[in-house]
Order: sequence, then structure tokens, then C-alpha cells
Amino acid sequence: MGGFVYIHTGLIAAADNEAELASVMAHEIGHIGGRHAIKQMRQAAVAAGVATVAGVDRNKLVQIGVELALNRPKSREAEYEADRMGLATLIRAGYAPRGAVDFMAKLLKSGSPPTIISTHPATRDRISAMQQLLDPSIINSGDGLDSNSYRATVERILS
Repeated sequence: MGGFVYIHTGLIAAADNEAELASVMAHEIGHIGGRHAIKQMRQAAVAAGVATVAGVDRNKLVQIGVELALNRPKSREAEYEADRMGLATLIRAGYAPRGAVDFMAKLLKSGSPPTIISTHPATRDRISAMQQLLDPSIINSGDGLDSNSYRATVERILS
């Protein structure tokens, strides 16, 4: 995979400050560093092979079930790893780690698919895991929390 991170204008508009935007970018960079897309492609090939060997590759419902059973646990592990790597990147870049927690809280408020069918861990669990990783004394340390400056810049760019 190319190692590219693309930012949609919807993400720029949804973030309240630079730290939130940087946290999403750092999370995606964590996926690249963890080689998650390559691992996911390998898992998909394994799932397809299992379905074919079992003689059920023509039944789409069974194929989906096999893929979920094999891929979902790895996908959730990858999300937690990308969260951890993203937090470390965010802090090294000088941004306040609160941006990551705040943006995840936004995702929690917007709702998500039922955990049983989601490839991502429950957002509440991800927030909790992040909070456990962070020293409370540094959560607001760093740059990027100035919402007014960010909004002014975003309005100029997106209008």
C-alpha cells in the first residue's frame, strides 16, 4: 500500500482544533506504521481460501461470516494499535493528546454500528484505553487546542 493519508474536507470541518485533526492523521499514520492494510489483505486471502476449501465460497452469507470471524478480531487489534501509535505520534509532534480523546468523544456522540458487526472496537472502550495510556498531567500539554484560531483558518479555506 502506498502509505498515503488523505484528508476529506468533512474531517477538517468536524474537528474543533488542530489537535483533533492531527490526532486523526496520527491514528491513520499508525495504521501505516503497523502495516495494517497489508495484514488485512493477507487475512482476506486466508478467509477466501478457507471458504473455498470448505466448498462454501458461493454462498455469500457464509463467506461474510467467515470473513467476520477471521478478520474482525485482527481489525479491532489494529485499531487499538493505531490508537496507541497515534497518541505517541501526536505527543512527539507537540500536540495536546486531549485532541484524540475529544475527537473520539465526538464519534461516540454521533453513534456507531453495533459492536458485534463492527470492525472497530466500541468507541467508549477506545476512549477508556486512551485515557489509561495518558498521564493526566500531560493531557492538555502541547499545542493545537486554540479552537478560535482553527475555526478562522478553516472558514477561510473551506468557504
